[in-house]
Amino acid sequence: MIDPSIIVDGAKRIWEMIPEDFLDWSKSEVLNFIQRKLPDFFNFCKGKISALWARITNKKAKEAVDTATSNILFLNDQIPLDIKKNLFERITGSQYNPDTNMTTQDLTEIIQTDEEKKAAAMQMAYLMAVLGQINQKQEAMVNEYVSALKITEELRREIENELLEAEKEFARFAEELRRLDDEFKRTSSETAKAKKEASDIIDLI
Repeated sequence: MIDPSIIVDGAKRIWEMIPEDFLDWSKSEVLNFIQRKLPDFFNFCKGKISALWARITNKKAKEAVDTATSNILFLNDQIPLDIKKNLFERITGSQYNPDTNMTTQDLTEIIQTDEEKKAAAMQMAYLMAVLGQINQKQEAMVNEYVSALKITEELRREIENELLEAEKEFARFAEELRRLDDEFKRTSSETAKAKKEASDIIDLI
């Protein structure tokens, strides 16, 4: 059986590539930044999810996964509703429609094939990669979700490889983030200096 923490750990490794100053932003600002400044990574995750589900004809499997992943995103109360909805719908191609009455047992009964299990696991993984840090309630639900999928060792290796690919993809943009972070610090420093000089001049008048 797969270690449920694999998805959470993969998302955290990607999140840790973001410079510390950007982590001080509110979640909505970080998500907007990723969509605006890093569209290639956002579209990479979106394309991966789309390709995985394109091979699956079981519509109920996709619907169940969309509901379960909506539920997990719903648990993050730091992200405004419109941002959650936009993030979810753009990256999954499905409607954001949480249903807190759904249980993980529903997934066990609906999702049967290895392809369905992989698509279900990776939809969660890519969403978490874009979302970044997650709270304890979300982490517990992700672990429950992955356990319910009953993923084999072979699939676990495939999922690990997919996550490594996502990490490499994001690493391409980490340098740009660091450059922007340095630029932001420099601009802030120059602005603070200009304000101080202006204040000193006013004091002399």
